[in-house]
Amino acid sequence: MESTTHPQRWLSEALGTGFLVFIGAGSIPATQVLAKAGQVPFSMADLGMISFAFMFVIVGMVYAIGHISGCHINPAVTIALASTGKFPWREVPGYVIAQVVGATLGAFAIVGTLGRAAADLGLGMTTYAPTTSWGRATFAELIGTALLAFVVFGVIDGRAVPVWAGLAIGAIVFAIIIVVGPATGAALNPARSFGPAVASGHWTNFYVYWVGPVVGACAAALLHENLFIGA
Repeated sequence: MESTTHPQRWLSEALGTGFLVFIGAGSIPATQVLAKAGQVPFSMADLGMISFAFMFVIVGMVYAIGHISGCHINPAVTIALASTGKFPWREVPGYVIAQVVGATLGAFAIVGTLGRAAADLGLGMTTYAPTTSWGRATFAELIGTALLAFVVFGVIDGRAVPVWAGLAIGAIVFAIIIVVGPATGAALNPARSFGPAVASGHWTNFYVYWVGPVVGACAAALLHENLFIGA
């Protein structure tokens, strides 16, 4: 990344996060539109296809922009990297701003593609049921993002096999969504939650999707760095 400029990195993060929201979050209203048209109830098969959408767009972005900006496309990951000295704190604001801007543009792109029906369905925004407590929802996002960050720190270790980085990160996101998705929608990413919230105007329990992921990612980063130091 040393050979790239700050604007190039910011644009890379904005595009990567935008594509993540457009494909990943966009797969949710796309599924809902089809289900509503056929009056078919949402099923585990639908959740699986949504998980695949997130997995494949992440795999694609890792290989497309990883060499430009590192492909964080997630404020929680950026902050976790900075907290362990793997990323300079001075670059965190630029990355986070680029990520949330990209996520917002990606959410509006969903409206442009699927129309108002997608907006009425929430644009894939993340939320949790009234029967789920704030604490349980935050824990779900925390542990899900912690698992994601743990894998990220594993694949960026100089001793890891670099060619598998994209597949490993995409695969763990797929697995996490299967379990965490029914509880909170599995944002695992503050920007992914922010974009659809802006575009849809729905901000229900928004803070959960910042607190859980950031705390979880930082905790996993510190765990990984201390657990495997000298290994």
